[in-house]
Amino acid sequence: YFDTSGHGTHVAGIAAGHWMFGVAGFEGVAPGAQLLGLKIANNSRGAISTTGSMRRAMDYAVRFATARSLALVLNLSFDVGNERAGRAAIDSLVNDFLRAHPNVVMTISAGNDGPGVSTVEFPGSADLALSVGALEPGSFTRPPQAGPPPPDRMGWWSSRGGATAKPDVVAPGQAFSTVPRWNTGDEIKAGTSMAAPQMAGFAACLLSAMAQERRPVSAADILQAVRATAAPLAGWSDLDQGAGIPRLEAAYRWLVAGHQGSRYVVRTTDGAPAALRRDGFAGPGDTLQTFAVSHADGLRAAQFRLTSDAAWLTVPLIVTAQARATPIPVRYRPGLLAGPGLYVGTVTARSPTDSLSGPLFTLTSTVVVPVDLAAQALLDSGRVLAPGRTQRYFLRSAVPGRTLRVTASVADSADAVFLQLYDPASHPASGDPDSLVILGNGMTSRVTIEIPAEDMPAGVYELDVVNPGSTRATVSVRAQLAPVAVAPAPRGGGLEAFNPGAASANVTAAAALVGAERQWEVAGRGAPPETVMVVVPEWAARAEVQLSMPVAQWEQLTDFGVTVFDSTGQQVHAAALNYARGRQAFEVPGSITAHTIRIELFPAFARDTAPPWRASVRVRFFVAAPQTLGPSHLLHVVAGGRAVLPPLGAALPPLALPEGFAPLLAWRLSPPAGGGAAAVAFETVQP
Repeated sequence: YFDTSGHGTHVAGIAAGHWMFGVAGFEGVAPGAQLLGLKIANNSRGAISTTGSMRRAMDYAVRFATARSLALVLNLSFDVGNERAGRAAIDSLVNDFLRAHPNVVMTISAGNDGPGVSTVEFPGSADLALSVGALEPGSFTRPPQAGPPPPDRMGWWSSRGGATAKPDVVAPGQAFSTVPRWNTGDEIKAGTSMAAPQMAGFAACLLSAMAQERRPVSAADILQAVRATAAPLAGWSDLDQGAGIPRLEAAYRWLVAGHQGSRYVVRTTDGAPAALRRDGFAGPGDTLQTFAVSHADGLRAAQFRLTSDAAWLTVPLIVTAQARATPIPVRYRPGLLAGPGLYVGTVTARSPTDSLSGPLFTLTSTVVVPVDLAAQALLDSGRVLAPGRTQRYFLRSAVPGRTLRVTASVADSADAVFLQLYDPASHPASGDPDSLVILGNGMTSRVTIEIPAEDMPAGVYELDVVNPGSTRATVSVRAQLAPVAVAPAPRGGGLEAFNPGAASANVTAAAALVGAERQWEVAGRGAPPETVMVVVPEWAARAEVQLSMPVAQWEQLTDFGVTVFDSTGQQVHAAALNYARGRQAFEVPGSITAHTIRIELFPAFARDTAPPWRASVRVRFFVAAPQTLGPSHLLHVVAGGRAVLPPLGAALPPLALPEGFAPLLAWRLSPPAGGGAAAVAFETVQP
């Protein structure tokens, strides 16, 4: 096949390259391994996979290896956002496949949505695969210079655990490796896609060693050897790194010592692989978390010896394994969680008869204690971030539709500082997968992020400030909520402002005409793509396609492509949806204005069958310069009260609209000068 992106060739070189670029001794991790490339996606439609392609690839690989009596390691450098950890169809398919083939080792990238909590993507969340997070090699953290490179550190982009106890380990997630000739100049690539083949090569080395010594081993043996002998990276939690950095010789010694591996599946009472309380404890009685542990394959232990690494977690010393699922109670002590922040505790289970074999499984509990922004704004001034470190802030907004405003400044960094804001579902808060904000590095020393009302569900938000550079950075952060929330009025259309505070709020409401919008409800027939046809207005400078679907439907997919074609069939924009809700934005080229574009929606299902599906699609076109609509309006909203925003349909200037589109207004409800954050909302004015 033809490598259409260079990604697969790069991954292959990391795992098993030999004398790369003709340089003697320039090797991948397992240079003696044979490579089998299986293509699950092409580079069209945002490089999405196709229906059933992952399952067919796994089945083909095991048939190929079995026919030739070869040991098999599968690597999947692919990831898509989880909605509810542990419930994705592809995770189940991976687990079923690995149960059916207990000698096959499978390594999967954990995802690149970090550093937010609970951002591990599927199928990296599959229980029986080895999920790999990314280290940032020290040699890539500064320009080449004399002397040894700095030590490796956590890759800031690497997805973290939370509702799932992944990643299992971390490995270098940046590398200089092979690429196709047409991709010359792009030999350095980064991501957990580069970390997973490190571990595929690692597993191949262990399997090769055991074969040479005529010691039969299972995948459970290999995975437990890897995790039991890994070295934790100092200063990082289990959410970041799992067991830590694997050590090849230590894993080899574990295997030759005659230990036997085990694989277990862990579930909480709500079906997740780990316990995550994103908003503290529900009350004084919220002190018990029960985990159900099921044996998958490998050696079955008769008893589990349990230890906790956190004072606020207590467990029984010994639990006897049950025939099917073993319930294990974990008790919390909320009084030991002193203040706002992130608390991670891990219970480790070992065999009482072979304590040197390492953990059989872990029970991970994560508790977030947020700052309540309704009570007071967050202000953190002069925070010093060491190179490679992340500062997390957790912010509660108890009322939906209440605009969040974050202001950050950097004082002394020679490098860029990154800001990422996650919503209560651990997704980018704006719905835009490319919502990372860059501060400093010669660009700007101060930035402001505003999340409009439509993107503000109630819950706990996570703001991460990341220093990816090689020098320290001094950062100041302020986060506050607008004094009023904005939502559709229950009667008569339009919008209304609601005051959730304890005192009256005065805001000045100003509106501007920013473009036009139309919404469709799409009923998909199965695997075939569906299309939405739209005429682009002559005044359009920017376009935005927003799409949402039921969470349960998203969990049946492995991909969903959103592609825009012009009237001649040329691709204008292509990207893959990363969650059940997202938006894709692009600048409108002059060549497509006043012409029809085709928006193609292309699903890829995990299983070979493709059931009917549905999605809501909203298309917005924006003008180059918003047009202010008349004078501003002063609104006085009493505590607990509501005020309807004034209708502005009669004041709208003429705007040529495509069929079915309605004018789109942007409202800004500002408190008195110096009074804090403004409420931001969008409204469509129906004719």
